[in-house]
Amino acid sequence: MKRNCLPFWCGWLLAACLFSGAVNANVVISTTRVIYPAEASEVTVSLSNAGQHPSLVQVWIDDGGADVAVEQLQVPLSLTPALFRLEPGKGQTLRLFQGEHSLPADRESLYWLNVLDIPPKAQGNALQVSLRSRIKLLYRPQGLPGTASQAAQTLSWRLVKYNNAWMLEAHNPSRFFVNLSELAVQVGTRRHEAASSHIAPMSTQRFAVPGLLQTRQETATVHVASVNDYGAVLPAQQPAVVVRTP
Repeated sequence: MKRNCLPFWCGWLLAACLFSGAVNANVVISTTRVIYPAEASEVTVSLSNAGQHPSLVQVWIDDGGADVAVEQLQVPLSLTPALFRLEPGKGQTLRLFQGEHSLPADRESLYWLNVLDIPPKAQGNALQVSLRSRIKLLYRPQGLPGTASQAAQTLSWRLVKYNNAWMLEAHNPSRFFVNLSELAVQVGTRRHEAASSHIAPMSTQRFAVPGLLQTRQETATVHVASVNDYGAVLPAQQPAVVVRTP
């Protein structure tokens, strides 16, 4: 992936990204996720500066290594421009395109689009804070069986006791990533929240269920909310079999 960025910015990116979202970023991404159809020659993403001051913006793609230095990343997708100044009230279009490396054709691949908002130099003793936004970038091959919108409905769940701890085990038989915003399991009359993330295509993922110590139930109810291509949250209930593994 080619980047027209100064070595200086690459060197201190990780330190700049340590700040949380307690301060509002001026640079706004027009979407919550990016879908890259394999048949597209390129995909565009719009940014805008909603603040009152110009920002220096650096953008890059990673493959899940959020803390890897930019110059060390090797991903099969590229973008331009990689470094630019964005005036207040103005916008900038990013162009994403495939590199020379091939990607799996039988399932989706997950990458992340990073946008680092670097404000102008602070005056006096004021604190200068750089903020990073990071959203999912899904590469979607052409002709996959099924649809992304139906992938969450194909999940099967088990409540498994593993290493003396209860975990929700989800199997995703589809060729699409299932992105979760909420996950909980109800055993009897008690509901237990679980950590939520995403489930890769044709894979099994386990999620910790803190607070669930024991159960005599044979079945449980999983409360899950998935996120579709447009960022809409779709709640659902699905059954889970309780499995007591050694």
